[in-house]
Amino acid sequence: MKKILKMFETVALIFIVTVSNFAFAQSFVQKTDVTVVYNNSQTNSLFQDVSRFYFSNGDLVIDQHGAESHIPVASVRRLELDAVTTNEVSSWDENTVIVYPNPASDRLYFSTAQPRDVWVTVYALSGQLLQRQQVNTSESVDVSNLAKGIYVIRIDEQTYKFTKF
Repeated sequence: MKKILKMFETVALIFIVTVSNFAFAQSFVQKTDVTVVYNNSQTNSLFQDVSRFYFSNGDLVIDQHGAESHIPVASVRRLELDAVTTNEVSSWDENTVIVYPNPASDRLYFSTAQPRDVWVTVYALSGQLLQRQQVNTSESVDVSNLAKGIYVIRIDEQTYKFTKF
């Protein structure tokens, strides 16, 4: 059960981070449809125009612009996501780096147009330097040694906020 919940949390975090990190793009995701496939069920549930989904108290919560549906995680066999895009990401260029998942538990990953070497610097909110290393964007950064909290990460000239849980 814990492995299934962790898998769903990972899928949800990647989805949420991907959509939220692209928020700078003009109407990047117009709608997202989520299909929930249940154990021992002949029918699937299709949720259209989902603005977000997350896990809370053992439930998968699907938010359709304020109308929430709660589904027990134990009954979910598979999630299928269908994000429909309408506009290209106008702000995406070769220097843009996307950091995910956020929140993170032990590792941060990167998405870039092309893999490249970058300097990654992690700061506490107080400004204290906690970690600095050069990595390739095809690699990940270990943040398992950090306490739970909010941190600032600087990747070359871009600055992001991430939460460690």
